[in-house]
Amino acid sequence: MPTPEIAPVPLLHRSIGSVRTTFVIEENQARIEPEGGLHKGVPLHLHRTEDEAWYVLEGTLRFHYGAREFNAGAGEGVLLPRGTAHTFWNPGPEPARYLLIVGPRTAGLLEALHGPHRPEPSGLKELYASFEVELLE
Repeated sequence: MPTPEIAPVPLLHRSIGSVRTTFVIEENQARIEPEGGLHKGVPLHLHRTEDEAWYVLEGTLRFHYGAREFNAGAGEGVLLPRGTAHTFWNPGPEPARYLLIVGPRTAGLLEALHGPHRPEPSGLKELYASFEVELLE
């Protein structure tokens, strides 16, 4: 019988699940840059094989996909199906906390991007592609 995984407290910057599970839930924070500029989380990209979802806990996230932009506030969720070019960021003056729900390939990409051996900018397009994610910027 599989052992259940219990979320560490606090969950911020930690995950439930792994590249060996069907999905991963991670709590993140979209913040404002110290100079007052907006901190964009990721460049425009699309996932070839996995959907991606967010649930906003505090603050607001702004999403861009296709020709559309919209805000999602605390208590709102967003699901973008695979093949949807998108990016998101914090449009406000306060940090935004959110749950990110991704598949194992996307979780692997996040581990590679934020792990101890950060990739060189010149290799990002290939890195994304190795996880079936197309970097569009």
